[in-house]
Amino acid sequence: MQHPLRQARPTDSFLRLRVDDRAIGAYAVDGDHVVFLRTGRKSGETWATALGDDPARILALIDSLRGHGFDGVTVHDEVFAHLPADLRGPDPGHWSLWELVGAPPSAECALADSNSAGSGSARAHSVQLTLLASDDPRIDPLLAHSSSAYIYAGDPKINEWRGILDGDRLVAVGAWTTSSSGDAHLVSICTDPEYRGRGLGRAVTAGLASAALEQGVPGVTLEMYAGNEPAARAYRAVGFAERGRYMSALIHGGPSSPDAEE
Repeated sequence: MQHPLRQARPTDSFLRLRVDDRAIGAYAVDGDHVVFLRTGRKSGETWATALGDDPARILALIDSLRGHGFDGVTVHDEVFAHLPADLRGPDPGHWSLWELVGAPPSAECALADSNSAGSGSARAHSVQLTLLASDDPRIDPLLAHSSSAYIYAGDPKINEWRGILDGDRLVAVGAWTTSSSGDAHLVSICTDPEYRGRGLGRAVTAGLASAALEQGVPGVTLEMYAGNEPAARAYRAVGFAERGRYMSALIHGGPSSPDAEE
C-alpha cells in the first residue's frame, strides 16, 4: 500500500527522489500538505520536512509534531520566510534539487559544447575521465576550492570517484553515491580555479552520470546551492532539470547544507 505521504503528494519530486518510506517517522497530513520526521544518515539529527506552499498550513503541521522533537526544518523556499524565528535557525541553507531527464552527452561532447558556445562550430577536444582510487590523496586538496563539497576522499558512501588529469595533476573531480531512492546522486564536483571556464565540470558531470547509468541505476540526481547560475547552466547543458528549491535550517545553530537530511 502506498504511504499516506505519497497519496497526498503523488507527484512530489522531493518524496520521489529523496525519501525512503522506511526512514519516515512521525508524520501529519493536511490535504496535499505534509510534514514528516526522519533522521539524517550523515548527521544523526532529526529533521522535520514540510512540503506544500501554504505557510499557515505548513506551520500548523510542524507545530503538530513539536512534541516529538526535531533538530532542523526543511521547507519550500517561498515558505521559509513565514516561519517563526525559532524555526529559521541562524545559518539556513538555500538549495535546489535536480534530476537528469535525458541521456547525458559524453564527457568529450560536453567539453566540446562548452568550448564552442556561441562560436558556431565545435572545436574538437579530447578529455579523459579517469577512475580514481577512493582515497586518492589529490582529491581533498582540490575540494578545498569548493564551497559546497561535503563528501571527501575515503568516504565509504562513495561508489566511484572520477576526475580529469593534466599530467599527474588532478584538475577536476566528482563522485556519485546511491540515494535512498536507488538513484545515483552526484556529489563533490569541483574544478581547479586555474582550469575553470573550460567545461571540465560539465564533462565530469556528464561522465559520472553516464558511468552510473551504465551500472544500472534508475536515474541520476544532484543538489546545489540555489543561485549558482554558472553551475545551473552546466547542469542544464548535461540534461538535468531543476525540480524544486528548499530552505534547510538547524534550529540550534550550525551550517545547513543540501546533504543535511541524507
